[in-house]
Amino acid sequence: METREPAPAGSQPETVIAALNRTWFGAGLPPETQTRLAAMGHIERVAAGTELLREGEIAEDFGLLLSGRVALRMLVPERGMVTILTVEPGDIIGWSAIVPPHRSTSTVVAIEPAEVLMLDGAALRTALRADHALAATLYPRVLQAVGRRLNATRLQLLDLFARDELARGEALRAW
Repeated sequence: METREPAPAGSQPETVIAALNRTWFGAGLPPETQTRLAAMGHIERVAAGTELLREGEIAEDFGLLLSGRVALRMLVPERGMVTILTVEPGDIIGWSAIVPPHRSTSTVVAIEPAEVLMLDGAALRTALRADHALAATLYPRVLQAVGRRLNATRLQLLDLFARDELARGEALRAW
């Protein structure tokens, strides 16, 4: 059952700013940056199983996971949907909303009830293009998040390939 609903007081600027400050991504952002982001955002509660983004589709929102966990899944030929990474609170989802061509690189599914700060992608792109100080503040954090994600994904893929090699070796020995 997929459900997305606004959190109580989830669009109040002070609620959004408080949520930003509870994360590594948002903590320490200048007050004017937090205020600008708060004007573009709202907090949603999502049920386990809710699909937030779909691989290949336009990423409408840039999100910051506040609580719960979400799985990043990709369609792998001959395997179907494979979870490539689990995202923990404080990290971003939907970074494709601010990076051309604005298409999601994975499907994002809540694997437990979650709370997500969603920023309107079009409004954020416009603000980043118009305000170089905002861009200079946010893009390094986005790059840090993407770098963390790449490293975590690499480790998970190494583990996956190691398990596949082990299984192939056992199958050959059994043959």
